[in-house]
Amino acid sequence: MRSLTRIGILVLAISVAVGGGVWLTSNDDAKTPQASTSTLPSPSASPTPKLRTISIVSSGDILLHERLWAQAKADGTDGNWDFFPQFADLEPVISSADLALCHLETPLAKLDVGYQGYPTFNAPPQITDAITKLGFDMCGTASNHSLDQGFSGITRTIETLDAAGIPHTGTAVSAEAASKPLIMDVETANGVVKVAILSYTYGFNGFERDSDKAWSANLIEPEAIIAEAKLARSQGAEIVITKLHWGAEYTNKANDFQTSVAQQLADSGVIDLIDGSHSHSVQPITQIGTTLIAYSHGNFVAAHREPTTIKSEGLVTRWEFAEDSSGKFSLSCVQETPTLIRDNRPVRVIDVNKALATGEYFGETKKRLEQAKARSDETVRALGFTKFCN
Repeated sequence: MRSLTRIGILVLAISVAVGGGVWLTSNDDAKTPQASTSTLPSPSASPTPKLRTISIVSSGDILLHERLWAQAKADGTDGNWDFFPQFADLEPVISSADLALCHLETPLAKLDVGYQGYPTFNAPPQITDAITKLGFDMCGTASNHSLDQGFSGITRTIETLDAAGIPHTGTAVSAEAASKPLIMDVETANGVVKVAILSYTYGFNGFERDSDKAWSANLIEPEAIIAEAKLARSQGAEIVITKLHWGAEYTNKANDFQTSVAQQLADSGVIDLIDGSHSHSVQPITQIGTTLIAYSHGNFVAAHREPTTIKSEGLVTRWEFAEDSSGKFSLSCVQETPTLIRDNRPVRVIDVNKALATGEYFGETKKRLEQAKARSDETVRALGFTKFCN
């Protein structure tokens, strides 16, 4: 027969083993408190942050010839001009992006004051309504026409964009403003991405910046571009885009100046995307190291009045970037949307892919749309770039 003491010891051992507390009664009925250990919850693992992705859309020049003003007047009501219908077919492409970039090539006038077309532009300010309605988030303003109306034209343009709530870069009204890179906080599904956009041009059509205002419009100098990109990185930019207004007009190939500058910028390792314009024609997409390059998007809208040539064809690109576990962004793929500017009234910018898929040709022929698509597809792939979205 086992004694009570042995039984008590056995119970205690079992109790301690399972971490419980118990009061034991010995054969002399004395109560002895025993230590208790509570079961603490194990620390929960921190949730793995979701990696971010971002879509960035870019397009060609907004070059406001008089024919486009007349169309805006015809599309408007009650005497108000409306540029939006000219571009409305592209609104779904532009507004669907996390960040959409425009290039405003011409300086803006005051409302109903001194509008001018080629060669020294002073464009109607009503264009800003269409820019906003399309879903563009900012505009680059450095171009060969930046100085068409002198420093006062730069000032009017910036004041007009500011009043419309459109961020901008490339020209400036003060040295202080010029010294600050444009860094945008872009909302994405998994958090904010900080994107810097820079804007520079090859020249000013013979005009010169005021001697005391060299900061008023950015001229392409690789060292200056790299310095601004590094500054933007130091201020938190995670993606850096440089909008460059460059190249030979009406050609579908990059020239030596473009390829030389692109190489220098790519070698710096601080620029993710070079977003080109100016040639008024589509040029190739390529990659040097980790830097992506669209040499030229052609025109977003213009009225060169050559409906059968490459001057009427453009490109809208959608760049899909994905974050890796180190926080660095790289390209997943790029989607190209060829465009065609309809010259006959009503002037319209046509999404060529959508037109061919739906049969809505806006008065153009299927043959002309197929020609625009074939030429743009061939041109953007001419340098062997393959990272296109399916």
